[in-house]
Amino acid sequence: MALQTSPSPQPAASAARLLRRVGFFVLAAAPLLSVATRRGFVIAVPFGAVLLILATLIESENKEPWQGFGRMVLSLCGMAGLFVLLWAGLSLVWTPFKSEAMARLANLSGLVLLVMATVASLPAHSRANNLHLLVIGFGAALLLANGLLLWPARDPDVVVDQMVSERLPLFAAVLVFPCLGWLLSRRRIIGAVTLLAASSSFLILQEAYAALCSLTLGLVMYGLTAWRAPLGRWLSAAMTIGLLVLAPALPFLLRPLTKWAFGATDLNVDALRAWGRLVQREPLRLITGHGFDVTARAKAAGLIEPMAPRGLLFELWYDLGLLGVVGVAMVLMMVIRASSRAAPVLAPGILATLMASFSLTVLGQVALQSWWVTLIGLVVVMWFAIEQGQYRTTRPRSLSTTFH
Repeated sequence: MALQTSPSPQPAASAARLLRRVGFFVLAAAPLLSVATRRGFVIAVPFGAVLLILATLIESENKEPWQGFGRMVLSLCGMAGLFVLLWAGLSLVWTPFKSEAMARLANLSGLVLLVMATVASLPAHSRANNLHLLVIGFGAALLLANGLLLWPARDPDVVVDQMVSERLPLFAAVLVFPCLGWLLSRRRIIGAVTLLAASSSFLILQEAYAALCSLTLGLVMYGLTAWRAPLGRWLSAAMTIGLLVLAPALPFLLRPLTKWAFGATDLNVDALRAWGRLVQREPLRLITGHGFDVTARAKAAGLIEPMAPRGLLFELWYDLGLLGVVGVAMVLMMVIRASSRAAPVLAPGILATLMASFSLTVLGQVALQSWWVTLIGLVVVMWFAIEQGQYRTTRPRSLSTTFH
């Protein structure tokens, strides 16, 4: 009598699962690499993303990722993002720093397209083990960072790389929310509280008060959205899109209040005064902007006053003008809209992530650098994977379809 044996898995499927597991492992190790190295994070994330894309290419015989990528590009969010990139490319015609801006725009465009391809290549259902890896990697990075700060035998004369020490608080303030979203969706309350406590303690020990404020703002948005989801979406739109669109009026509205509160010699008053003079001197530039990636180099070259403000609100309007702002506002609107169609347990975390990252850019803590764009790309991939890893009784509707 012949014994029945279970069919062996297809070699292509086995190879795809292995590649996907390795890809998630590399993504999970990326925050840990950021604790000790400058370039480890920006190398690990694209490498892990490529592995995820290759896994789906093998599994689907080179068809499925390109179809999903096309759907993402033709979605409203994808088209708005590509419009911003195209407008930034067109603005190179009148930017005074063409070679530097072209290199940065090429890097930014490549990262954006890589993130879109990675999201399109994610399977319809993400394995819980792969998502646990992401949380473990972030938790290990926090544990190592806290240990380095608290270790009693640490040599006080050893100077940590300034660039690394400046980036780590921003990682802690942004990456914590996708991890919390996954843990809370699995009802791992103790794990979520522990992770939040580790992130908060690191920011306090590091004295990174701007990142701590962004983390707090994200938690407030999380609570409001969990309590009243429409209220959270409305406040998110008002605080992001509203501020972005009305930014040129802020120097005229806020300068009297800032002068009254801090005095006429305060640096914030000088920054608002410099911004107001730029708006009055070149009103037509509010439409076209001065060119992609101009602000920082214009300050160094003396083209604008050195006390001009930093941050997204000033730099986006100065570089890309109204058309660039409209494109970014459309992307933000689609993200907020997507949160309403995600799993209810995940919507608060998505808006909290948006609020924390947006506030960091507004406060001038980050610029348009490759490591920050890579961090945002990792967060996007994490949220898509988490949404597709929820328990379901019917075939899941991918979060990417909500951007249409």
